Amino acid sequence: MAKIKLSETRLSEIDEKDVIRGFIATAELGLCNKDEIQEKYNLVVSEIDDLNSRIGELEAAAQRWEHIDESADSKEAYTLAEEYGTQEDIVARCEALKKERNRWASYLTQLEALLGEYKNFNKTLCFSNIRELLRQHPEVKIGQIEKEAGIRLGYMSRLEKDGNTAEPSMEFIVTAAKLLKVSIDTLISIDLTGLTPTEQYIVSFFDKLKADTLKDKLDWCRESAFNLNRIEPDINGYIYHPLFSEETFYEETDCEYPQEVTRIVLNSKTFGPRTYISGDCFNLRLKNGTTLYLMDIEKSVHRTDDASAHAKEAWMYVPNKGCQLLLASQDDTPVAPLLEVLFTVVRERMEHPKVNNDVMYAIDSFMKDDITDDDIDADDLPF
Repeated sequence: MAKIKLSETRLSEIDEKDVIRGFIATAELGLCNKDEIQEKYNLVVSEIDDLNSRIGELEAAAQRWEHIDESADSKEAYTLAEEYGTQEDIVARCEALKKERNRWASYLTQLEALLGEYKNFNKTLCFSNIRELLRQHPEVKIGQIEKEAGIRLGYMSRLEKDGNTAEPSMEFIVTAAKLLKVSIDTLISIDLTGLTPTEQYIVSFFDKLKADTLKDKLDWCRESAFNLNRIEPDINGYIYHPLFSEETFYEETDCEYPQEVTRIVLNSKTFGPRTYISGDCFNLRLKNGTTLYLMDIEKSVHRTDDASAHAKEAWMYVPNKGCQLLLASQDDTPVAPLLEVLFTVVRERMEHPKVNNDVMYAIDSFMKDDITDDDIDADDLPF
């Protein structure tokens, strides 16, 4: 019997679609503002990216099946059957997910229309990015994108002609993003032709982080603002968090002159030592203990209506080598908006239950009626 993966069991999916449909009906009556529409738009984009990732995983499994002799006693065939089911199962599930993706794409089209004048979709930028990505991925053809999107061949060429003001369908954009292995946000908002090699590297990194987060493949950890704003050194003066240090600086007050203060802070690029943690932050352990930190920060003293007093920063910590800022949301770079998108995806995903590998192993064993302890080799004991 094929194994059912936890990542494919989405108990809230129906409720989420009902919420979106209800929201669209409310928004069409003019009862929602731009920020609320944009929030739901981002949520639907995340759902579509998640479905694209799952479809891509199944399509890769189907390709592996094509190279396996099912009549032979193949270990790979057994593994595939355990993980995904038969080739027919995979094709059926893939088609079901594509239908589901098209339903979400229809919601995206409606939300796109509701954004109206607030949405600044740049068709030229989107098509330029598709051409650039086709150059980088010669194995993908424009006809393949059009066919999978259910659109007549030559669709993109017709839309690119001078005087054609029609915009591409969301089905076309969603399919292009999936086949070209980028997120929808990257495809429609970042000029990929003008990026430096480092910026292209960051785009690829952030897109994979987002995709893997949506597939629940990453073990993100949450750090609360309450704890981060109250970090204290231990008895030896050591500060446990690698991004924080004790700083002495002048800070604005209600009086005419600033006052000198000394405290443990994140000395951010955006605000310097005058930085407070605004909301929950997240970290992810990578290879050899290198850790990615996503920090939600604000200027320590600011007016409540000052939008520039809030920012996101991405930092990398390498053991024994220190910290490096990767990107700040207020940086003057085309890829800065992707940090806000990644942060939103991680934050929303962390609201769902998380099960790490050790806990999953214990649950899987219990489901097989196995509650006895494993035999442990004496050489593996920590004492």
